[in-house]
Amino acid sequence: MDLDKNGHLLHTDGRTTVPDADIAQHLERHLRLREDTTDIFVFVHGWRTKADDALTHARTLFSHVETLAAAQPHAYARLRGFRPQYVAVRWPSRDTRLLPTDYDPVKRRTQTMAADGHVPRVLGAILGYLNAHRDTPEPGPETLTTAYGQYLHCTGHSFGSRVLLHGILEATERLTDGGPDTLAWDFAHTTYPWTLDSLTLFQPALPADAFTHEPFSKILNPNLLNAPITMTYSPSDTALGKLHSKKENQVAVGYRGASAPPDHIAQITLLDTTTPYTFPRYKRLINVDASKLYTVNKLFVGAHSDFYHPESAHLLLSLADSAR
Repeated sequence: MDLDKNGHLLHTDGRTTVPDADIAQHLERHLRLREDTTDIFVFVHGWRTKADDALTHARTLFSHVETLAAAQPHAYARLRGFRPQYVAVRWPSRDTRLLPTDYDPVKRRTQTMAADGHVPRVLGAILGYLNAHRDTPEPGPETLTTAYGQYLHCTGHSFGSRVLLHGILEATERLTDGGPDTLAWDFAHTTYPWTLDSLTLFQPALPADAFTHEPFSKILNPNLLNAPITMTYSPSDTALGKLHSKKENQVAVGYRGASAPPDHIAQITLLDTTTPYTFPRYKRLINVDASKLYTVNKLFVGAHSDFYHPESAHLLLSLADSAR
């Protein structure tokens, strides 16, 4: 699904905007959620990514997901009959006239699209469409070993994390009553008639204390997200270290992890693909130390995009498994 620089949804020609009144029909025509799907993954790419590269990156990440799920199904015992479906949301996160170090113009575009533009409405519509066409998860037996339904997972990278969070908050505001019964995480709230079952942010371009200030502090309130916010970080990510610090007077979450509010934060390490995860049950924010794996030293940005690994897929699959 493609967005323009103001966050409007584009037709498949990549140029013409879809009128607000036609968004639902456009999603109906092009998303086509399959009945046999078990898990839906929505991916929003990051800073300075070409449209073709965004699709390639999404396919790379999710090919790791499918390969790993097939290679070691015993590691994700609750993902029985795993049949995923993927949605890549592309947005103009780069400008060929800009240097890689021109952080401010991209930040302003992100803020314009997310805070003032149509991104929240469009992402909210996408999430709402997927929910309307899925069988919402219902609880499994009392042993908590399994559950059934179609699970919805969101994944963002870099500035895409900001775009995604705005969309989740917008979708939350549009929901009023009802609520599914889920035995997975402990953050479900009866105000919301459906849930987002995992949220993973790879190297998020968010200030380390972003969750103490609006708008992102609202994500810690009861909302449609029935899962912790899982965020990777690496000190080798120079884009989110030196550059982010220079522009925002502090490093980003993707450089050293979220720093506040401390009562909501847990700390874990990115694991190899054969080691099982044990996720903290009562923390809304989970910092994932990826410093041993995300180490590429690319000019200007370091390891900012060095997360397309099987270990990252293992994290996504483990979170999907825990959502049961």
